[in-house]
Amino acid sequence: MVPEVQTGMQEKDVLPDENTVPEHAQQERLVFKGCILPDRTELQERILKAPGDVIVGEHSRIEYGISGYDVFIAESCYLKGDVIAEGDLRIGNFCDIDGNLVCDCDAFIGEGVTIRGRLSVTGNLDIGDNVMIEKGFDARGIIEVRNPMPVILYILLYVLTMLRIDHEEEIDQFIENLTAEDANPLILPSRSHLDEFQLLVQTPIIIGSSCRLHGLIRGDKATIGDNTTLFGSIRARDSVSVSRGAIIHGNVEAENDVVIEENVRILGNVEGHRVTMDEDATVEGVIKSSGGLTIQRKKI
Repeated sequence: MVPEVQTGMQEKDVLPDENTVPEHAQQERLVFKGCILPDRTELQERILKAPGDVIVGEHSRIEYGISGYDVFIAESCYLKGDVIAEGDLRIGNFCDIDGNLVCDCDAFIGEGVTIRGRLSVTGNLDIGDNVMIEKGFDARGIIEVRNPMPVILYILLYVLTMLRIDHEEEIDQFIENLTAEDANPLILPSRSHLDEFQLLVQTPIIIGSSCRLHGLIRGDKATIGDNTTLFGSIRARDSVSVSRGAIIHGNVEAENDVVIEENVRILGNVEGHRVTMDEDATVEGVIKSSGGLTIQRKKI
């Protein structure tokens, strides 16, 4: 076991300009307005594997490992599994990582972090006070003991600086652009809960195309991309939209609208106030729709 790091060294405080940064509530909307699983995301046996960057909101509990390019984990999160970053890695204050940390570039570890495995860093390592690493560490670059900028502030400053976002409309447009093919980080919003049984968030969920997931998906509303396979059910407080070619090995439930596009296959029941279904879609269970069922037929 490596002893706790005890030091009083501090990194210079970096604060945003009050005239350019929106209020705190608006900042949270910027990064954590929704849960986004981009195209080709896979939930494997013990790890959530993303094709690009990963952002995990504060106070989240993720009982899987995380793999991506740049990986940002905000403050007070718990992860049960390895965290693997092909680029940079930032771990916020007071996180608990029940696994190894592997970073191919630079790593920034906040104050009070517990790492119950081994820390391996190819590049430089910035590490905060009171960090516990149970199985030792290996850093090939420069090691500095100081408190890096909090991860949530780093993310907000990065986005605001690069995009020069000042207005709410631009924030909404930015969130929409995140789902584009060339701008698709995986985002788990604040207080997300992911375990072997379910993914539970309090925001809308956008799942991209050609993903492979399992477990119950629960959120405010859900959108499932083309040719995605889910070994589980979907339950939304508002609406669910399932795009063409998707396969759902479970039920689809929403309090309002359910939209099922062509060549979708649902191996369970469908329930919603209104259900709209393409004529080439298949539902192997029972359809319950108090507001009516609409079958969309192709024009001849």
